[in-house]
Amino acid sequence: MEAIFGVVSDTHELIFSGKPAGHGWFLGVLVGFFYLTGLFAIGGLLMAAVRRDIWSFIRPIEIINKISGIVAGCIIPILAVLIVYEVILRYAFRAPTSWIFEISYMLMGTSLMLGIAYCTQLRRHIRVDFFYDSVSDKKKALIDLAGFVLFLLPVITWISWGLFVYFLEAYKVNEQSGESAWNPLIWPFKFTFTFGFYLFTLQVLCEAIKCVLVLTDREVPEPELPGGFE
Repeated sequence: MEAIFGVVSDTHELIFSGKPAGHGWFLGVLVGFFYLTGLFAIGGLLMAAVRRDIWSFIRPIEIINKISGIVAGCIIPILAVLIVYEVILRYAFRAPTSWIFEISYMLMGTSLMLGIAYCTQLRRHIRVDFFYDSVSDKKKALIDLAGFVLFLLPVITWISWGLFVYFLEAYKVNEQSGESAWNPLIWPFKFTFTFGFYLFTLQVLCEAIKCVLVLTDREVPEPELPGGFE
């Protein structure tokens, strides 16, 4: 716990001091996303306790992750346009840009990180199902619950914290990409790693709770899949 408090204290000191390059306000905005989503989840937990309805805790988290998933999806068309633009400039005009490559991998990574939790919510991650599909819903819930509690939750909680420290260290040295002549700051992109895994952790916690509901004969609705263009 001392190490955790030390990192949190260090983070707030960097926000208020602006060190090393005057970006403390931006660091504060990014860290604010953790506080806002955390308060939203805690508010849901309190409402769940008052109402004695665990869905009051699950729904706010799933709303956050749905918004995150929508943002992740909106990035893809932007990425496609940028790649087409780069291809045209490179092969038709012999004038490649110095920035689209950097923007492209950052957008692709951001889309992936922000979409993990929503994909989990929709139950669309790839799984080996040669045995899973042949058992009852309660056995499925038991298998999932064991996987979530014994393996996935401990691992992704540890990874989320490690990625936050990784992001903070990148901020401390004002890390740049070193991949092109443009050489942009890379630490804001690394924020998406830890934030994406943080949302993923919250969603896996919700999925574990749903498994418990199934095992106790409570109704758990199927996830509402997003529609396409109509």
